[in-house]
Amino acid sequence: MSQPICMYFNTRNGCKNGDRCKFVHQKIDFLGRSKCRNYRGPGTCKYYDNCFFRHEESETDILATQLQNLVISDITNDERYAKEAVVVMDIFPKMTRDLVHDIIHPTDLFHMLQNISIRNTFSQKEKEMVDSLVSNGYNECDVDFIYKIVWQYLPKPRRGWQTFPENSDLSIGDDLQRIYLRSKLFYSRPRVEILGEEFTAWFKEFKDMAKRIDIFLQKQADETYLCKISNIESNKFDESYIETCIKKARNIEDMQVSSTCRRNETSINLYIGRSGRTCLDRITKGGKTYRSGVEMMNLIVTGKIKEKEVAEKFLKATSRENPFQTEIEDIQPNRIVLVMKVEGKAFQSKEQFYEEMLKFLINGLISEGENEFPNLVIDTVIIGFVDRITLENPPIPKELVKYAQRAEGYNLFLSISLNRKFELKFQDDEYLDIWDCTILNKKMVFADSKGLLIYDTTNDATNYIPLSEKPRYVTAIANDTIAVSSEWAWDIKIISLKTNHVSRTIKTSGCCYGISFYDNKLYAAFKNGSKVDVQVIDRESNNEYQKRNVVPIVSDSVRYITVNGDKLFYTAESILYCFDLNGKIQWQFSDDKYSCLLGVTSDGKGNAFVSCLNAHAILLVSGGGKKCREILNRSSALTFPRGIHFAKDDNLLLICNKTGKVSMVDAR
Repeated sequence: MSQPICMYFNTRNGCKNGDRCKFVHQKIDFLGRSKCRNYRGPGTCKYYDNCFFRHEESETDILATQLQNLVISDITNDERYAKEAVVVMDIFPKMTRDLVHDIIHPTDLFHMLQNISIRNTFSQKEKEMVDSLVSNGYNECDVDFIYKIVWQYLPKPRRGWQTFPENSDLSIGDDLQRIYLRSKLFYSRPRVEILGEEFTAWFKEFKDMAKRIDIFLQKQADETYLCKISNIESNKFDESYIETCIKKARNIEDMQVSSTCRRNETSINLYIGRSGRTCLDRITKGGKTYRSGVEMMNLIVTGKIKEKEVAEKFLKATSRENPFQTEIEDIQPNRIVLVMKVEGKAFQSKEQFYEEMLKFLINGLISEGENEFPNLVIDTVIIGFVDRITLENPPIPKELVKYAQRAEGYNLFLSISLNRKFELKFQDDEYLDIWDCTILNKKMVFADSKGLLIYDTTNDATNYIPLSEKPRYVTAIANDTIAVSSEWAWDIKIISLKTNHVSRTIKTSGCCYGISFYDNKLYAAFKNGSKVDVQVIDRESNNEYQKRNVVPIVSDSVRYITVNGDKLFYTAESILYCFDLNGKIQWQFSDDKYSCLLGVTSDGKGNAFVSCLNAHAILLVSGGGKKCREILNRSSALTFPRGIHFAKDDNLLLICNKTGKVSMVDAR
């Protein structure tokens, strides 16, 4: 009787037991696997891409999907608008409430908002939301209100609170920023008009974001936001439901055309939303709530425009004499979002405001020369700007600490894909003994027992720098400079790749092990008596190196180290340690399956990549050392990995083994 096939070997992460597994490790063609009984569409299986079973549809299912896609491509503008409206009005608020609830309890927030000076800034609707916090939690709160009052508790978006995140920005703060800004852009649409390409792109972004949030919130398969958004995208809406969705969404900002003008074959329409009209009431004399302070508004310009050129014109027009002071919030194809500051005392009436605003728009949007786009229509929209409130003396509950620990593992590289594999060759095909690697500029540097292999990715050429002492560890210093250490030498060599010669030698107090360069400091593990410590060496402006402090660590068997952000990681046989830069241990990771940990690198966000020799695997360790995931192993033809380096700017993971087999992995 034949042995059964291992059900984990053919998954993306492979079998953790390696050669010790009692089942057969045999490749199975994807289409030969059984269909997953839990999979009914994106987000319905809790194992996502790691599931052993097939997530592709059968021929009947594929035909049904193709027919469904034909229906999706044939839907009207109204239906596309209604589908986006359901996501923005229903799914986005639920996502936001789920994420925020763990940060601060609604009852605590209610008591903090009883301050009279804060409460007086709220509208009547917002006061009702505050009053419902105790009895109904965040269920009555919309995205704008949550963003306005809880922003200071959230992890800060990578590009700040007023800029739209880029595709590579994947933190909790970035996704909450996406939810808020996407909602604002949707409600500020002056027309019910969404092109098919835009609809597809937006729903792809919605689903990518939903998948990250589902994993973070540990949603059950049938309750995932990814599943709900996928169903909204594919399901057919009837006419009455479409009409209801459009009416409800349009009523939120209630866009009204306030002014229009035409010049040089270009028409400009000025729309004012409900929140924009509220702002105008506050800054025009005769308004119901007139006040003389500065009012913040958003000006959104959409149409066939040269975005960067128009943005520059608006910024140049900003002066003390101009009543409209603008800053760029976001630039997208055919769309610019500006933050506009307006002095309350500048206008006697709304009519004067409209007149001055049209002059401002004409100067920024209409060129004096020949019009490249005849009969062009540009829509401009003014809506209110959500002014974030800073709460005084906010409490720091224990839940906030737990949330921060979870947030550290939010960006866990949801996409890991093998980019390229190749094998290094030495002159005359001599035997290689590779220990470490790094990337600088367009070159990859590998530490061999006889010298350094330099692989140039621009021309696929390999250069070799022979060294008398056996180099083991290497780190990049600058675009053309590296540092090299050896376990047999009491020094670190600084080598220029321009000259291929040693430019400087730094003496150490013992045999030198792993080295790492970060924030203009060189960190070197060295033998200090019977134990190993880390020497900190400053690189000064004149390229001189000055020894500073020593960071004590707890092991006498350190090999590889890396420093990134405010953390020092190092491996010592079967343990991965994480320290702060003062020598205080933060956490450690160990597992009986991984008894020989070697190379280590970090993404700067608390996550570490580690090579494991005995398991033939690359591990991603996160969550304060509590989470571990194999991202490459023998199922990816990886054997005996040693050196590893993460290039943050390119999201590229470089891995090498002893004999010169190199893997390049995209990790996003």
